[in-house]
Amino acid sequence: MKITADNFFTTSDGAHIYFEDRGKGTPIIMVPGFLCTTKFFEKNAEDLSQKFRVITMDPRGQGYSSKMCGGNTLKRNATDIKELIDHLKLDHAVLLGWSLASSVAVTYAVDFGQYHLDGLALVDGSLYPFSGEIWNHHRGKDYNVENWLNTYLPLYSDPETFYEKFVQRISCRGGMSENMKEWVKREFRKTMPWSALELHYDFCHTDNVSQLKKVTVPVAIFGAESEAYGLEMTETFAGKVKGYCEVHKFYESGHLMFLYEADKFNRRLADFTVKANELVQRGKNEGRII
Repeated sequence: MKITADNFFTTSDGAHIYFEDRGKGTPIIMVPGFLCTTKFFEKNAEDLSQKFRVITMDPRGQGYSSKMCGGNTLKRNATDIKELIDHLKLDHAVLLGWSLASSVAVTYAVDFGQYHLDGLALVDGSLYPFSGEIWNHHRGKDYNVENWLNTYLPLYSDPETFYEKFVQRISCRGGMSENMKEWVKREFRKTMPWSALELHYDFCHTDNVSQLKKVTVPVAIFGAESEAYGLEMTETFAGKVKGYCEVHKFYESGHLMFLYEADKFNRRLADFTVKANELVQRGKNEGRII
């Protein structure tokens, strides 16, 4: 895709946010996780755009978006999504957040009263990395701040070593091919360490598990069997949602299930998007607030 001025919008605080917009139909907004970019969703956006309008974005600090030196928090990223929705004049959409961006998606839904949402898709993201609960497999579990520092500060002091270890954590069981590993690292390098670390530390401190009870639009939770995350959290999160909720489990592909098992993932997301839109429209027609 050739980049033009139309691929950017400027936020209320002056950041330039990159996005890609393709297809027609019910909009799906896809937000990548820590260090990642729109390119991680290429297999999904191309396929899903045959039936839906698919909007992918680089969060602030990541990919082609502005390299911020401060204020990179979950709440600011949620505001960026709201401003993107307004920029594109969307009156409804399914919002998908992968990994860290799952917390951004929940923050958006709660802070903005589910503004123009048909549904939320939460993809393999810990919603409270410092939690001490049994479902949490994150390295910061139970406020192990020293472990967080030892794990994540090398992103600043020794980034290439950090990237190598991070790739190992998000790969499927069989590992990642060398070609894929190189393009993944190229995408990581587009994010400045200070911006990434500020956002990740805020993410770890923020309890979005307790916020799930405030979400009333349909929710789909995608989880994968892996040491880094595991499926326990998907069941825990689903149990917190008061309204309609689907759980989709992946056993072979790990944290990048949408890439390694793209066909299965795309089918499940497409079905959820249709279902969520139907449920929200039915609720509106019946005079219920969703």
